[in-house]
Amino acid sequence: MEKYIVKIVNIENNIESEITIFADEAETSDNIILKSDIKGKEIFITDYNYFSAYQKFRDKLLIMNYGIKCKGSQLNALQSGMTGACNKIYLVNSGQKALSENIVCIFEYSDIKNFPDTKAQNDFSEKWFASVKEVN
Repeated sequence: MEKYIVKIVNIENNIESEITIFADEAETSDNIILKSDIKGKEIFITDYNYFSAYQKFRDKLLIMNYGIKCKGSQLNALQSGMTGACNKIYLVNSGQKALSENIVCIFEYSDIKNFPDTKAQNDFSEKWFASVKEVN
């Protein structure tokens, strides 16, 4: 079981705090399990893919009006199918291929101000894929 201490921000009043996310990285089951306690409410997510689990976790926090200040919350974050079982993602730019130098940990701190949901990230990913195809 891994644990990640991350910063969250209350989107309504901009007050930051820290939470601990416990990650069972397919150690006790075939799935990734993410869990934490926020203001007395337990958040528990499970998914076969690591980034999908993170996105579900992040979306639950967004519903509670909290954003996670992590690289995985950036609009341009996406995960390769080959890295679905680990906490690594790519941060990509339009028209540029994903390179190994663009790989970061989902939980790495990011000083972001806007917190997209999964739909916004997926929309960006589709546009990015199209932009890369245009370049080739």
